[in-house]
Amino acid sequence: MRNNTQILPGWTLRFNEVSNNVYNVYLTDNFGRQGSTTDTDLDAAIATCESYAFDIEKQISKNWTKFLYDTFLMKFSDKGITENQYHNEAFGSWYILLKDRVLYDGRDFVFCQQVYEVNDWVDKQRINVNELTYDKFIKVISATR
Repeated sequence: MRNNTQILPGWTLRFNEVSNNVYNVYLTDNFGRQGSTTDTDLDAAIATCESYAFDIEKQISKNWTKFLYDTFLMKFSDKGITENQYHNEAFGSWYILLKDRVLYDGRDFVFCQQVYEVNDWVDKQRINVNELTYDKFIKVISATR
């Protein structure tokens, strides 16, 4: 991981080793909002800051659904996405297709992972957006094939 890297849409990573294996990690967005932590495990500190940034976006973003979409695309850029669409006019609904399908239903406020079985898409994981945390989001990403 490098300093000044965008690891979430609109969020830039900065970190400093302030002592032997002690890191100050900061994620800053384009508006100057910041999530930060200090830890001896750089990867854990980065994950904590990503979680803070995710929560900030969830609370105050004017386009939360687009943030989710862009975050998923960013995390899956090397996984062989075969199709993806974002529909601002359909309540910000979107889907991303690999072998599985991940979608956000903007009308029903549901984020889900689906698998194709017997000529139809079936929910494998379904999360109400009010209950969506960064950890749950990452678990869906990790489980998607």
